[in-house]
Amino acid sequence: MRELSKDRAAAVLLIAMGFGIVAFGLSYKIGSLNRMGAGFVPVVLGVLMMLTGVAIGVTAAPAGREAMTNPLPGDGQHGGVEWRGWLCILSGVLAFVLLGQYGGLLPATFASVFISAMGDRNNTIRGAATLGAILTAFCVGVFHYGLHLQLPLFQWG
Repeated sequence: MRELSKDRAAAVLLIAMGFGIVAFGLSYKIGSLNRMGAGFVPVVLGVLMMLTGVAIGVTAAPAGREAMTNPLPGDGQHGGVEWRGWLCILSGVLAFVLLGQYGGLLPATFASVFISAMGDRNNTIRGAATLGAILTAFCVGVFHYGLHLQLPLFQWG
């Protein structure tokens, strides 16, 4: 394991997890594209996970050569834990849960994306707000109008 780079170790884990998910999914009826069984989605996602692992493993740098050539501020190269990123991402999930229940899909999506985007030290408030607005419009189009999700756009109380 010491001879593996971080990327190759992650690739091995992805392939192993994908294999386990495929094996678990095959214990259920798979069906077809027209009539999917309970095992269809796990098998497809497990295969995609294995393919992602293979792609990461093939493109990974050898062990000891994975150092960044142009490190940026906030890229995790300082050796410490990125508490800001962790806290913002977890707060974004919590904001979605609370605002989804009491505010609706639109404010929950915007707040979740905005708060999570602020976890990146290189991001600005304007950039996070723009990203939040774009993703909110996309999610409203897909989940509210396309899939008719049972979460209202706005909800008070």
